[in-house]
Amino acid sequence: MADISSRSSVYKVAIASTDGETVNMHYGKATKFYIYSIDDEVGYDLVEERQVEPVCMDGSHEISKMEESTHRFTDCRYIVVSRLGTAANAALANAGITAMELPGTIDDAILRVWKYNQIQGLFC
Repeated sequence: MADISSRSSVYKVAIASTDGETVNMHYGKATKFYIYSIDDEVGYDLVEERQVEPVCMDGSHEISKMEESTHRFTDCRYIVVSRLGTAANAALANAGITAMELPGTIDDAILRVWKYNQIQGLFC
């Protein structure tokens, strides 16, 4: 049986939002991400509002800007957005970041990420 205690129970999630209450931004068009620290045993806290430059230019992307954008989130295990293109999803996955399309409230999105993380811990 795998040792599930090796997977950290504290991690960060970046959430694309214009208002800090709803997940309502496309990854490539977002200008701000709310960074939350989640402790699987205790709860979650907002730790930072991170300003970013949008990487989507009318449906096209520069690979270098996409990679630069991805590096801004290497401290996060998950990215939550309302929409995500395949290029962004691939770039984030290559960096070891799981991206999720979860439009709705931030509280609901965090609950879904927490549940997903719990399930992933069963397979480590």
